[in-house]
Amino acid sequence: MKLVNMIEMESKVFLFIKDFTGRGSDSFYWFDGEKLSETDPNDIVSFRGAVVCHDFWMIRDVLFDKTGALPNVVIDLDEFRISTSGIPGDRLAREKHDITDALERYGAEPEVCSAYKRMFNKGIPFDLEIATKAAVALARMFLDLRAQADGNGEAEQFFKIEVPVYRLLQSAMAGGITIDGRRLSKMRAEAEHDYFTLLKNYSAKHGMPLETPNKSALEEKLRLDGFDLDDVSIEYLLDYVPHVRDFGSDTIALREADAARRVLGSLTLSTKNTRPVLDVFGSRTSRIHMRSPSLQNIPRKFRGIVIPRKGAKLSYVDFDQFEVGIMAALSEDAELLKLYAAGDMYDLFAATHLGLLNNRKAAKQLFLSYAYGMSRKALVDAAVSLGADRPQAKAAFKLFKSYELWKESVYEQFRVNGSVATLCGNHYRRDGSGALSGKERRSTVSQVVQGTGSLIFKKALLSVGDLADVTIILPMHDALLFEHMSADTPSKVVAAFEDAMTATLGGRVRGKASIGAFAAR
Repeated sequence: MKLVNMIEMESKVFLFIKDFTGRGSDSFYWFDGEKLSETDPNDIVSFRGAVVCHDFWMIRDVLFDKTGALPNVVIDLDEFRISTSGIPGDRLAREKHDITDALERYGAEPEVCSAYKRMFNKGIPFDLEIATKAAVALARMFLDLRAQADGNGEAEQFFKIEVPVYRLLQSAMAGGITIDGRRLSKMRAEAEHDYFTLLKNYSAKHGMPLETPNKSALEEKLRLDGFDLDDVSIEYLLDYVPHVRDFGSDTIALREADAARRVLGSLTLSTKNTRPVLDVFGSRTSRIHMRSPSLQNIPRKFRGIVIPRKGAKLSYVDFDQFEVGIMAALSEDAELLKLYAAGDMYDLFAATHLGLLNNRKAAKQLFLSYAYGMSRKALVDAAVSLGADRPQAKAAFKLFKSYELWKESVYEQFRVNGSVATLCGNHYRRDGSGALSGKERRSTVSQVVQGTGSLIFKKALLSVGDLADVTIILPMHDALLFEHMSADTPSKVVAAFEDAMTATLGGRVRGKASIGAFAAR
């Protein structure tokens, strides 16, 4: 759908009062700009304009169960506000606030906001006057957000990408993900065993308490190990910085094991179908996040609980060398372009530039640490600690001259303009001024690279959604689990992924994707 058509299309504010008992006594209301009138699910779903609402996830499955479909266009006002503001704190504060915190800015009196919140949560009976006043404020909020999005360069990404992807994935989640109850029982037991075994070894190896470490415990441990946390996040240190005795890798493995047992434990053994809640704009860089249950966090070992419907097959497509390809295209760095085109960049970088034969993992960690802004001295020291020759390591991180210039241009744009964006909106706005901190520099590059990755992935999803034989099952960050019947469908999905990357990056690189294993065999 063209952007202009999306903006100019008819819209209606949709309110609902959910029956939390699940007995079907849900109530549905349209607001036409003047009055509120009761309606039904079929009328909601058949409306061809934009359905404007809040907390759509709460009513999604009710609408789907009653009609077998979802509205053609859904604009959730919380999603609209958060995905176009460019302020990271809006996303982080999402769980602490609800829509009523915003309505007062659009003319609703405090007592109306309070009453509407209680009414929405079934704390008081439905009141037509209160609901109408809330609907007026919601309509004003929509108009204001639409104007803001148009003014700050966010309209194109929101209306052309985020809105159709939202509808596509919400429909997929409403259809449900099939779970094998027998495997679930076995894997729940294995996940518990694996976690406590890892925990015991982790505690003994690193001198940590017998529990998954929280933020303060990690901060204390990292400071004791000599890391400066004033200008770097814990996640960055764990993901990208080499550690003595593999503390970072071991911590990540323990966290993953803990997440796996919690997710598997949240599924009852009688579960045959699960319908996750999904945030299509789930991070600052627009990554898709799943919760209740967070199936994206299950390690490959336990993914076998997800099975196809009778007669169908599951396949899993993933981009190859995704971040490197994006970095190469955006910077047009000759060395990066050559490494990306030649094959597995991390194997090549390890063997030809670092002298770390058969150590792809270390090369990947070192290159991404470099790419997102680690100092050259720290990089060389880290490479040497992993077995690289110091002069060779020094030379390796001087290869990417155009990439260095590109990074500096991104930093300067962020410093001067106070914001930076991907190829199609998705701004990251600065809350300070003056010289950039190291953390801001890393965040700036991350926003552009990973935000561009999210854009490419979502474009690929829209293309895949148009394929007749494909049922989307589970987005996994930059990969996709899908269901199909025909043997030649996976190759069409791979082509859709590759073409989305090639086109979005202007043909500067050729997108690479492949079919791989979703679950351990």
